Amino acid sequence: MLKNVALSVPNALRALRTLVARNAMRRIAISSRPAFALIVAVALRWGGSAATAAPVGHVVQISVDGLRGDLLQALIESDRAGDYANFARLRREGASTFNARTDYTHTITLPNHISMLTGRPVTQPAGQPDTVHHGYRANAMPAPDATLHNSGNPHLSYIASTFDVAHDNGLSTALYASKPKFVIFEHSYNAAAGAPDRTGADNGRDKIDLYLNRSSGTPGTAAPMQAALLAGLRNHHFNYTFVHYRDPDSAGHRSGWGSPAWNRAVKAVDGYLGELLATIESDPLLHGDTVVIVTSDHGGSGRSHGTPSLPADYTIPFLVWGPGVKAGADLYDLVPPTRFDPGSGRPDYNTARPPLRNGGSGNLALKLLGLGPIPGSTINAAQDLRVNDRAPAPRGEH
Repeated sequence: MLKNVALSVPNALRALRTLVARNAMRRIAISSRPAFALIVAVALRWGGSAATAAPVGHVVQISVDGLRGDLLQALIESDRAGDYANFARLRREGASTFNARTDYTHTITLPNHISMLTGRPVTQPAGQPDTVHHGYRANAMPAPDATLHNSGNPHLSYIASTFDVAHDNGLSTALYASKPKFVIFEHSYNAAAGAPDRTGADNGRDKIDLYLNRSSGTPGTAAPMQAALLAGLRNHHFNYTFVHYRDPDSAGHRSGWGSPAWNRAVKAVDGYLGELLATIESDPLLHGDTVVIVTSDHGGSGRSHGTPSLPADYTIPFLVWGPGVKAGADLYDLVPPTRFDPGSGRPDYNTARPPLRNGGSGNLALKLLGLGPIPGSTINAAQDLRVNDRAPAPRGEH
């Protein structure tokens, strides 16, 4: 059944896309050909090109664990062998910066990923209400009964995420991770812990349609997870997918950030990205209708990354690629007066013009899907992080 079909054409188009993706997840024996034909007809009549800035049907939000911004930029710009060609392609064909920021107080894995998915700071910013932050500071394997709701900010009974917004609006969702501790998200948004769906038709409380966690090797790599991700996208065409690649962080802890081993781990991720882009471009439901966001949870120096006041730890990349994204643009050139390139500085959450943060990527993903912000979020809650130089359209008129 189609749900939440508003009168606007973008909403109708998104709902038709969702019919194919969500029913594929449920393995209902339907023919997607009539629905796809109607999608094509509507798209041809009303347009889904970059010129119209219509919402896309699919977003892949990627976190490359331990990907330091300045080191990545140097690898791209000195590359003569094509080892980082796909990162270079994202930069050339999309909008990017190598000077985005992590959370202000934490430069470790789980707290920053939670910020990406909830749009909240890790700890309470000075002078702000005690209901702003997510409060989950642990970075170890969570206990079997731990959730963000019972182990995070005690002033919040529920911490909503990108998965809540996408799922409750009828879109299909997936999380592909490569560290076991990411199970905290499955604990928090499964059928037992997820919030009731009060948006339109009831899609249930399980907010993540497919959760998969897989890695191998020493240091650990995401290669086994990558194979499952590509198959999942081809078979299910998820509307919203969050992906975690662990490789640079694993190599950094073992051999050091910027070491030959770390560089090889970044090269491996470049290969993953090439496979992902090839999958998108070879699939008629994904091609021309998918935006890819790439950022990181932290940088690193030496063999660690736990000093939030250290530029090497808090400086990360932020790249956006896909239809409607301005090719070759610096993201900071697209967002004044709402954002400010901090140089080497470390602005807190009270600055009038904040830097681009990884915590704003979730609300960007939702905006690209034509959806509103994460309830309770404060990072990019206005969804004014722009990926082109056109003035934003009023909601519902994308």
